[in-house]
Amino acid sequence: MRSSINSIAALALAVLAIAACADPSPAEPTAPPAAIAKSASVAPTPTHTAAPFPTPTHTAAPAPTPTHTAAPAPTPTHTAAPALSPTPTHTATPTPRQPVPARENIASLDALSQLTLAEFAACGLREDGSVVCVGFAWREDADQTAAFSAISSGLHYFCVLRDDGAVSCQGESPYCETCAPDGAFSALSAGKHHACALNADGEAVCWGWNREGRATPPPGARFSAIAAGGSHSCGIAEFGDLICWGWNGGGRSEPREGPFSALALGTNHTCALRWDGAAFCQGDDSHGEASPPSTVFAQIAAGVNQTCGITPKGGLECWGVMPISDHSEKFASVSVGYGRTCALTAAGAPKCWPLGGESRKDPTNGAFLSNPVEMFPLPAGGVALAERLGYIVIYPPDGGEPRTALDLTERTRYVREGGMLSAALDPDFAQFPFIYIYWQTDDGDPNAEIFEGRVSRFPMTRGGEIDADGEHVILRLPQTGVNHYGGALRFGPDGMLYLGLGDRSEAGAGAESAPDIASLAGKIIRIDVRGSTEETPYRVPPDNPFVGDPDARPEIWALGLRNPWRMSFAPNGDLVVADVGHALREEVSIAERGANLGWPLFEASHCAAQDASRCGAEGYTFPIYEYPRNGNCAIIGGMFAPDGKYIFGDYCSGRVWSLEQTAPDVWRASEIAELGYSPIAFGADADGSVYALNRFGYVTKVSD
Repeated sequence: MRSSINSIAALALAVLAIAACADPSPAEPTAPPAAIAKSASVAPTPTHTAAPFPTPTHTAAPAPTPTHTAAPAPTPTHTAAPALSPTPTHTATPTPRQPVPARENIASLDALSQLTLAEFAACGLREDGSVVCVGFAWREDADQTAAFSAISSGLHYFCVLRDDGAVSCQGESPYCETCAPDGAFSALSAGKHHACALNADGEAVCWGWNREGRATPPPGARFSAIAAGGSHSCGIAEFGDLICWGWNGGGRSEPREGPFSALALGTNHTCALRWDGAAFCQGDDSHGEASPPSTVFAQIAAGVNQTCGITPKGGLECWGVMPISDHSEKFASVSVGYGRTCALTAAGAPKCWPLGGESRKDPTNGAFLSNPVEMFPLPAGGVALAERLGYIVIYPPDGGEPRTALDLTERTRYVREGGMLSAALDPDFAQFPFIYIYWQTDDGDPNAEIFEGRVSRFPMTRGGEIDADGEHVILRLPQTGVNHYGGALRFGPDGMLYLGLGDRSEAGAGAESAPDIASLAGKIIRIDVRGSTEETPYRVPPDNPFVGDPDARPEIWALGLRNPWRMSFAPNGDLVVADVGHALREEVSIAERGANLGWPLFEASHCAAQDASRCGAEGYTFPIYEYPRNGNCAIIGGMFAPDGKYIFGDYCSGRVWSLEQTAPDVWRASEIAELGYSPIAFGADADGSVYALNRFGYVTKVSD
């Protein structure tokens, strides 16, 4: 490999893994650029240096042959609009900054009787019934004398059961996860986006997201135990039988005769203990999470792709994405979270294992680079990683300590698919030393119904120092909801700035807005930001397709997209977009000037309308490649490797493919990696080597 890779070889050590629904055996992460290698943590003053990842042994396998091939669109002939001014309006001033502290430090919790793990937070109960949290701003109950008997967390919220049986919940609540009902309850379980409890009669009561009926228990059924998972719920009914409701993907919700004595639900699988302590599991087994060992257990817990049990003597055994066997001390309980597993010792202290193993910087306290969405080289060497939580970390080329270059965490709205979503350097950085950010902000009010999607420009030095006080707002988009914001911010070879926006990226917008040229939702927009001022934050290039149409937004470049999370420019200048599907297909398309990619009438080349007669193909641009959703769920594009191949992956299967044109009308994908976790984005180092990123911090090289 080229010499500059060696100067960045530490990167792998810093970075970690996203929750997956992956398929076959995972490939081991390899060392990304050394700039990150020193630390996977964003905590100040690291005290632990992680060992390098082992070299992966990916074996390329052919991906499914696409059922539809389309000729690539002709190369657009972009004409760059004249810049307003070649002179930057800000001069970057280096500002020393400290690394952002870890969002939670689980090791700070002690004397716990129970522990529960959310995605970026943890809460526990102490022996006196009080609640203590890290990562959550715990608001004390109005009744200061209240004590609690149970606690359980979902993705970004948690619920507590008071001694008097009342349930209260706190945290993010896009699906009313915190809307706990009144009444007295005896048991409680929080799933990813819904929760369930048992009332005094043993009947299940659920609230939150009810897609596929996950929050609608069978009427009249009575249970002795209850559990909520990702998309299903289960209870132990009469005679110890297992009854489940919600989605039954992979057989996770199949009824089973008992007797069962304990129950644990992961995101996509179900496990229970039989009367003799033997573990039984069903559902997704992509990482072995549904294949328990022949061991007797007294307790069981499950998470995204991990299951754990406590033996009668207090030993810990875990199976799935991170096998663990620890009998060095007696554990009282175990909790499996979205990025780590933690067990409580007999003294009530948490002992944790990040699901990335020793690749994390400090596996004892859960500190890690949590959710990187962009990785790009810096002009003076080294790389930068942008975090959805709202900050950018710089990893120097000499392998020195990483530093936080920009911290917007207090202003960033990180809910579901929101946050800091994309970052791009000006391609003419020597003349225009700026970084551009696409992010969501609620100006410090997390309860704001309408917030803002914003494109901001910040002055930046060659070494990566960003002047946070020099923010210049380019674009404001009032937004609502929790998803489909799009997210890709890219400069084209024409010098114009392109932004992919999902079909809910404007307040009140939805799928019907995607083909509506009066809305920016569901579009790719193209604007000229050179010489931007407060009075004229951007100009519309005169060759945009809808310039001059009084009924259209002139910023629009292409339309008919659902959620273009990532896009990339091909070596020939084509804009290649990976648009996330709904229920049928995932697609890769070329977004030409004025192209209509078909949503919501089409998913890829397949008619998605209830009335098929509406799906006339005239005037639509169909994908160059598409694939079905069986075992997959969301395409994650994608960028071009130095050899010209387009690298992309799928969020659920964890597979990564390279796509190349093999004939004038044919594109073919070849599988190049099975990550064992869900990619959320792809990034590159100075050599152009491509890395897969995920929301738990793994960075894995997938292509030179």
